[in-house]
Amino acid sequence: MAIAHRGASAYAPDNTLRAFELSADLGADMWEVDIQVSRDGIPVVCHDADLAAVAGRPERLDHFAASELVRMDTRSGEPIPLFADVVDLANLKGAALYLDVKDLGAAEATLAILQDRKFEKAIFGTTDPDFCRQLKGRGCPYPISILIGLGKNAFALADMSGADIIHPCWERAGDRPDRLLNAEFFDKASARSLPIVTWHEERPDVARALCEMPVLGICSDTPELLKPYREIFPDAPLVVCHRGANVIAPENTLIAANAVFAAGYDFVELDVRKTADGTLAVIHDRTVDRTTNGSGAVADLTTSELLKLDAGSWHSPHFAGTRIPLLTDMIACAKFWSSQLYIEIKDADPKAVVALVKAADFRDNCFFWSFDTDNMRIIRDHHPDAKLMARLEDYASLEKCLQDLRPSIVEFNTSNADANDFARVRSAGGRVMVAYMGNDPGIMKNMLNLQPDMVNINDTIGWRKIVSSQ
Repeated sequence: MAIAHRGASAYAPDNTLRAFELSADLGADMWEVDIQVSRDGIPVVCHDADLAAVAGRPERLDHFAASELVRMDTRSGEPIPLFADVVDLANLKGAALYLDVKDLGAAEATLAILQDRKFEKAIFGTTDPDFCRQLKGRGCPYPISILIGLGKNAFALADMSGADIIHPCWERAGDRPDRLLNAEFFDKASARSLPIVTWHEERPDVARALCEMPVLGICSDTPELLKPYREIFPDAPLVVCHRGANVIAPENTLIAANAVFAAGYDFVELDVRKTADGTLAVIHDRTVDRTTNGSGAVADLTTSELLKLDAGSWHSPHFAGTRIPLLTDMIACAKFWSSQLYIEIKDADPKAVVALVKAADFRDNCFFWSFDTDNMRIIRDHHPDAKLMARLEDYASLEKCLQDLRPSIVEFNTSNADANDFARVRSAGGRVMVAYMGNDPGIMKNMLNLQPDMVNINDTIGWRKIVSSQ
């Protein structure tokens, strides 16, 4: 199971309804939820016993009534949720819950809500063997997991607590904590009939290794990492993500690109502009006004000035401090994930763009396009091996489109997509891409039924739901 650690906490404030709802959209099977109890005995969702982190207040959470907590101003702008509301959302989304309750009073109040709502898919977790025994002694009807810190004897704690599941919390045990889960560890767990849940993991190599092990679940701030599109749907069209995963993160940023690659999609589409001192920056608009806290034209700002801007707060306070990336940053990100880029040249020297790509040894992993056809012809004339895209809508006929720039990819839209034209593109050695920037499920279903080689989309979450339904 993919267990969203406090929800999809990479993209939304942790332990909020927004984070839990987003984690469901990203494929999480289960949500890890931290539970405290208010002054009036009502379970609320918050990690810490005090309000310093969530609301910038030094007071203890249990000094406040639940009605005060849910109305409290928080640093993120997202309210502290009642646990009952999280249960209702989980019921709606079909998610299971992994519950970190902090004391016996919170556990009893939590159990009352679960049983009142006839919620069956839950696991209780604790670091305290005595608390685990107390829960079991009181007849807790849900499995109980013992969370095990670094340096602790996992099986001694499991035996002492009587837990049903063991959960090593070993994310800080070096670069490859997965290697601590060796054959001997699994043999001991198997002898005790103990399933294993692992720590929250966001490193792709470690997550990949854990996914190959006989574990019940893996926690992650980025649950999409554990359910990659390309592995689950190997025969589905390649996915180009317009400006990155811009529905869940600020467009044309590294976090939006990482979200695409973590989810197992194939390409990030990005826009390139030249700064006043000649650096190639990734930003869509001519000015920085819409997507940053600054103002002015990109071409009039130096690299240093551009990198000081906040390119995340406009999307959500959660992304405050996110920076505009350079093209070199995005190439490094794609190389880290062994993935690919679609580079749209907005306002930059096309020769310089391709030269940078070649210098990074990345030319086989990207393709280019520009509204300015002169840019495209310059690339074709000076770099005949570069991969270019052409849009059918920019030509009078498909023949002229194929002849003009000898494109590697021909992009259709949802109005001009035609199976016969697809065959002609493929006969000419090209690939077919269909672009759609909307979120209509019917249109996306029709796109999938056309069986293009690639899709260029804005709504990755909606697209995955369509592919999953087929």
